[in-house]
Amino acid sequence: MTARHRIEELTNAWYGYCTLSAIAALFRDGIPGPFAIVWAALGLGCTLIGVWFVGRRLLARSSLTRFVLLLVTGIGMVFGAWQTGRMALSFVRSWELGVLAAAVFLGVSAYMHAKSFRTLLDRDVRSYFR
Repeated sequence: MTARHRIEELTNAWYGYCTLSAIAALFRDGIPGPFAIVWAALGLGCTLIGVWFVGRRLLARSSLTRFVLLLVTGIGMVFGAWQTGRMALSFVRSWELGVLAAAVFLGVSAYMHAKSFRTLLDRDVRSYFR
C-alpha cells in the first residue's frame, strides 16, 4: 500500500467518523426539530470541508500540515483515552446508558486519533513528505 493510498484511506475514515458523529449528536436529545436538522447539516458540511482541505494538504505533501496533525492527534489520543476511562468509571458508578454512549463515542474518537497518529508516523508516509 502506497503512502498516498494510506492518506486517502485515512481521509475517508475521517469522513465517516464526522458523518456518524453528526448523526449521533443530532439524535442525542431525542427527535430533532427542523432548525436542529439545518444547523446539524451546516455543521456537518463545514466539518467535511475541513477534512477535505486537510486531506488535500496532506496529499500535496505539506510537512507543516503533517506536523500540526501529529501534535493534534497525539494530544487527542492521550486526552481521549483519559476521558474514555473517566466516562467508563462514571458508567460503572451510575449505570446510565447515556454515560455509556458518551464513553463509546470518546473511545471511537481516541481510536481515530490513534489511527491518524499511527498513519502519519508510518515509514512510507514519512518518506512521502521528504
